[in-house]
Amino acid sequence: MPLDQISGYAHRGLHNPLFSVVENSATAIRMAVEAGVGIEIDVQMSSDRVPMVFHDETLFRLTGEDGRLSFMKAANIESVKYSVGTDHIISLEDCLNLVQGKVPLLIEVKSHWTGLPEMEQGLIDVLKTYDGPHGLMSFDPSIIERLKKLGSPSPLGLVTAQCPSKDWPGITEEQRQSGTLQFEKARELEIDFIAHEIGDIQNPYLSKLIQDLKIPLMSWTVKSSAMLQSANEMNAIPIFETDDDRLRALLRHER
Repeated sequence: MPLDQISGYAHRGLHNPLFSVVENSATAIRMAVEAGVGIEIDVQMSSDRVPMVFHDETLFRLTGEDGRLSFMKAANIESVKYSVGTDHIISLEDCLNLVQGKVPLLIEVKSHWTGLPEMEQGLIDVLKTYDGPHGLMSFDPSIIERLKKLGSPSPLGLVTAQCPSKDWPGITEEQRQSGTLQFEKARELEIDFIAHEIGDIQNPYLSKLIQDLKIPLMSWTVKSSAMLQSANEMNAIPIFETDDDRLRALLRHER
């Protein structure tokens, strides 16, 4: 199943704090698989360069514990439980074992914006035997550059926004505000797909990029029927996060 042959991607899995289902948790991932929707997850690296399924650089927001993932070994991270529910943090390898290729998977690679190698080789090693549809993406183009140089066979994409991250090395504030530099970088890298923020989905530079490169467009984070309509108008696949039953019904109808 190609990455663009799905009605939408559940942002960090089908999580719902009202039911103690935490973002990026095994339960959120299983629920998305059962619902038949794609899954978007985040990966942070451990000190031994193992990709761990977690959004933040530090543990506190979701676990109540102190600790920075990049300072901890994978085995120690996996022992940490979330503040609610019964799940603990899992590795990307564990996530792949849960998904088993049943739905497409978008893996956002979080960056420390140092320009130095991080967990790229670890990602390639974990994914080399995974046959399911998936893509690797990041806000940081240097991550994608290094994955390409290492010969990653995975589809590679950029996550983009109206104003790129201030952490991007060497970017001026004028370049950041214009937003065009990231699209130029996407052309240079010959990326396989792009995920752009929903509030800027009608950006003409983005439209030209998609048209020229003929690549799939995803959009984050879709949280309402109106946002879904905007995504549909641009033929963008929604990366959605919502408790709105109407939106979920619309997504099911489009499958």
